[in-house]
Amino acid sequence: MEILLFPPVVFVISLLFVMGLSALLSPLAAKPARVPGSAKHKAYGCGEEVPEEQARAVPDYQVFFPFAIFFTLLHVAGLMLATWSFNPLSAGIELVGGYIAAVVVILAILFVG
Repeated sequence: MEILLFPPVVFVISLLFVMGLSALLSPLAAKPARVPGSAKHKAYGCGEEVPEEQARAVPDYQVFFPFAIFFTLLHVAGLMLATWSFNPLSAGIELVGGYIAAVVVILAILFVG
């Protein structure tokens, strides 16, 4: 019976239970109303009709990615430095200094050049 406490087994059992429950209760779900001329496949922007040429905008992530990497890098760096502060000599002071130097170089590459 200890096999039932093994996480993959619990996951599969839970998944099968939810799938069975969903199949059992799906006939009770409300059916979507079919409205002729509905805007089901049209672009929707805050309740207003959007012209078709504006609906196909291509997002630009060139500004987003440097900040996302900056956010991730600083949080990982903060976590590493906070963890090393418990026992800084366990990893070697050279490794800590090298990590700080790598963070500084990566941030310089992101925001300077």
